[in-house]
Amino acid sequence: MKKIIYAAVLLLPYAFYSQTGNVGINTSLPGSTLTVNGSIAGQYKNVSASATLGANDFYTAYSGTGAGTFILPAATAAYPSAGNILGRVYYIKNIGTGNLTIAANGSELIENQPGAGVSSVVLTPGGYAMLVSRGTASGTTWEVGILINKPVPTIAALGASDTVTYSGAALTNFNNSIPQIIPFSAGDVIVNQGGSAVWNDAGDYWQILESGIYKIEGYAYFGSGGAVSGSGAFTGINLNITKNGTALTNIIGGNRANIDNATATSGNSPINVNCIVHLNAGDRIYLTMNWAAFNKPTSDAHITAPNSLIENRNFSLQQLSTP
Repeated sequence: MKKIIYAAVLLLPYAFYSQTGNVGINTSLPGSTLTVNGSIAGQYKNVSASATLGANDFYTAYSGTGAGTFILPAATAAYPSAGNILGRVYYIKNIGTGNLTIAANGSELIENQPGAGVSSVVLTPGGYAMLVSRGTASGTTWEVGILINKPVPTIAALGASDTVTYSGAALTNFNNSIPQIIPFSAGDVIVNQGGSAVWNDAGDYWQILESGIYKIEGYAYFGSGGAVSGSGAFTGINLNITKNGTALTNIIGGNRANIDNATATSGNSPINVNCIVHLNAGDRIYLTMNWAAFNKPTSDAHITAPNSLIENRNFSLQQLSTP
């Protein structure tokens, strides 16, 4: 009995602090509702796939190699009703190589800027966010406390040296001013940092992952297989940047080189193209080439580096700003 009484006496100070509204851990003088004189630990998770966050999540790192999505939990009740999650905090870090979308549940929204809420926010590789529940059950239910993005700017470039030849049906289309894709392979990637674009090897295009303003550049060395045909003094060849397709109507940047016939027939002439445009996530960007004016190549059109050079084509983009 004495031991029980002694234990109760020891607990009296802490009960007193609890009754006054303040609770202290490792301190007898809590100055706030909860005062912790020491470290705090929360749930840590490292996931590599899309997920829906829940009551047992606190700090979650995304380590996926491709794009992923974290869905915030649905708001089932508004404060002060039972079941509300007012003040719940999630810390999220993107340690992967693909973009991570943080999305509100269903029709709910996230407040991250002046004006209307948004359905999602994006963390680029290296990005970090803290989100807090507003305790509402509809509309804007989450608020972005911190969002830090893009420690590394997007720079992506390809360079290749193998010969590209357009002959047969491809040459016919080339000479009919139908832009032909200039191919590259995944092994041609020189650099790709920042996480805003990825090379699609099967389709031969840059896939845009984050909307923004981009500077796009390309070059290729053109040559005609055999003498060109026609009575003009030049052979006109277009080098194009096209978006979401390869037709003439898809061109967003282009440059024409009017090459004298002797050079077109026996040499390899450089053509450069560049443009600055706004691109949306999901856009596909191609480098293409076609005949444009005057004389035409005959047996084939090809892309080959001149003597003493190795690289015969290059295709790059740089993100200048986000929306």
